Amino acid sequence: MQRLLWLLRRRLFLQLTIGDHGLILLAAGCLYFVEIDINPKLQSFNDALYWAVATATTVGYGDITAATVLGKWLSMALMVLGTLFSALYTALFAAALMKPEMEVIEREILEEDRKVESLSRKVETLGDRPKD
Repeated sequence: MQRLLWLLRRRLFLQLTIGDHGLILLAAGCLYFVEIDINPKLQSFNDALYWAVATATTVGYGDITAATVLGKWLSMALMVLGTLFSALYTALFAAALMKPEMEVIEREILEEDRKVESLSRKVETLGDRPKD
């Protein structure tokens, strides 16, 4: 739960969520206005919203598809951007899950760096001693 709360406090997560949902709503609106009188599968804004979610998540059931050239270009753009958002969400969730372990590893690395630095100073002082 703590890791999820860490994720929810990240500004990037909020920006991605707003951007992704905004993109889906925008694409649904565009498809609705472009194809409402042309596409027999598109009867309402809810149909367009359903299409946008299925397309952005790359589920793409195929029960509602674009009928116009503009609608098909919109579909392709939404597929690419939807994949991008999915990859970014996945990376953020992975970071949230791995954060405590990464902090431990970073502390261990810093400690090892300190030890190496200490040994380097000792080696330098040995090299500065006069030879017998």
